[in-house]
Amino acid sequence: MNTVADLMNVNPVLCTSDMRVSEIKYLLKKYDYDEIIVVDSIDKKNPVGLMSLGDMEVQYVEEAELPSDVSAIECMRKIPTVILSTSSLEECINIMRDNHLKSIPVVNLNGQFEGIIERDSIKEYIF
Repeated sequence: MNTVADLMNVNPVLCTSDMRVSEIKYLLKKYDYDEIIVVDSIDKKNPVGLMSLGDMEVQYVEEAELPSDVSAIECMRKIPTVILSTSSLEECINIMRDNHLKSIPVVNLNGQFEGIIERDSIKEYIF
């Protein structure tokens, strides 16, 4: 049986909850990401949210005195779900399908970020 750990990306670029939207926008464009995972800190790496360019276009950010000074924690979306690195690929596929996800953050038993698994990685493995 193959597990999520077999196909996950262990080195995606992350941002922290205190990072400014201007920095996150730069990372999204530089790495051509649709969204980036927000962690509480680089040391603890507990996933707390997701950010996309669309999240930065919310009224709160646009109306801020200095929009570039708004932090991730102020406009990020909640992560719908995470998956354990020891979970089966079948379980991962079911969770992704049920929640209409393109990717899922992968965590260990302590809830710390270990990687990300993307639908495209699973498709390549299956076919």
